[in-house]
Amino acid sequence: MAYVDTHFHIWELDRFEYAWPTKDDKTLFKNFQIEDLEEAVKATPVKHAVFVQCLINKPEEAKWVMELAKNHSIIKGVVAGLDLTSTDLPKVLDDMQQNQLFKGCRHILDFEDEKWITREDVFQGLKVLEDRGLTFDLLLRPHLLKYIPDLVRRLPKLQFVVDHIAKPYVKEGKMSPWKEEIAAIAEFPNVWCKISGLVNEGDLNNWKREDFQPYVDHIIKCFGIDRCMYGSDWPVCSQAGCKYVDVYNLINDLLPSLSDEDKEKLFRENGRKFYSLQI
Repeated sequence: MAYVDTHFHIWELDRFEYAWPTKDDKTLFKNFQIEDLEEAVKATPVKHAVFVQCLINKPEEAKWVMELAKNHSIIKGVVAGLDLTSTDLPKVLDDMQQNQLFKGCRHILDFEDEKWITREDVFQGLKVLEDRGLTFDLLLRPHLLKYIPDLVRRLPKLQFVVDHIAKPYVKEGKMSPWKEEIAAIAEFPNVWCKISGLVNEGDLNNWKREDFQPYVDHIIKCFGIDRCMYGSDWPVCSQAGCKYVDVYNLINDLLPSLSDEDKEKLFRENGRKFYSLQI
């Protein structure tokens, strides 16, 4: 079975100006290219993958990756960083949607005011995505979860996915209020969740599988197996000393009781369905 990775990044530091990673991060401040990902997945069943934006309001990044896909068949979808508040958004989307690899948008909320996601101009941009049948990746941290129920209630036909299980405080072993607030979001059938980015929320130098078990168990309980999907968050996972295969094995090991049918959903079918991937 050819599995799907719903969350990877690549970057070329001399191609674009990135706000992150910074020079202080010796592990990540170097080029990561599509050939590196192709090599990294060889030790796993992953054959298809979705690129997720690194740059804010930069359609050129998504176009670059879509161009790479002509020679690298592993790329099956692209999530772009577009300005949702721009009056030019429909025109930009008209251009992007000429390529079937374009699947939706994400915005890096770390660089915005806490209440950015509640703004009316942001809502209007998300409404445009909804009307076009596109998706939106929610890059959340626990303190932002409280703003999401009202948003997703107003956009019932927009398919949202929570990245990295909303980055709970794994290192501190803290469950609440993340536990209650992620459960509230999961009540909405148009919200899905990526089981991804786990190792970066633990102790980078001393994480162990058991640290993540209660968080993943809670996600599966809340969203059900039909709305969860695998993501590697490669190469960001290397901050925690992880190779690609380590992340894949970790998530596999956290779900020992899954049937073959459920594994196929989590590692392939749910990502294919959410992003309408041609695989």
